[in-house]
Amino acid sequence: MSGAATNPKFVFTGRWIPEKSDAGQLFFSGAYWLTKQWSVGLDYRPLVDKVYPNSNLRVLNEDPNSLWKPAVIIGTSAEDFTNSQDQDVESRAWFGTVSKALPKIEALDLRPSPYLGAVWIQEFEELRPLAGLHLRHPIANAIIQYSGTNTHVSLSRKLNDNVTFNLHYWGLKYPGLSFAFGF
Repeated sequence: MSGAATNPKFVFTGRWIPEKSDAGQLFFSGAYWLTKQWSVGLDYRPLVDKVYPNSNLRVLNEDPNSLWKPAVIIGTSAEDFTNSQDQDVESRAWFGTVSKALPKIEALDLRPSPYLGAVWIQEFEELRPLAGLHLRHPIANAIIQYSGTNTHVSLSRKLNDNVTFNLHYWGLKYPGLSFAFGF
């Protein structure tokens, strides 16, 4: 999800996708940034009453003055993936991504930021590709992403420096809403 607050210590998110399974329909997450590089937190899925740890580590910071120095991020979380029978499956996921903000398109005040990576889906015992394009604007953002099993589209709107509201089209099938709050 597109970001609440510029360098928050705490970030809370919530997501509601009414047509997904109980495990994926309602989701809350909280993270504490131990440093500007590393967060730890918990994900909670209230409809199945499960709590999972999550963590993200920025291994390498992007250099905004160099086209060749991307950001490298690794992490883990519990996710709901769609299997070959079109069923949601909960699984621990381990991922790594490389991303780079490209030069701004001045006429649109838009900065494209593509990313590539891989995700190990523990339940499937498979390594799958990740890819996406984040289109950043000072007020609104769009993300098109492939999560390892499905393609998703999200539109985000910053309400203020701390709150972001998101519309999702999950798996190009299920509409949903989410928010992020950071401080």
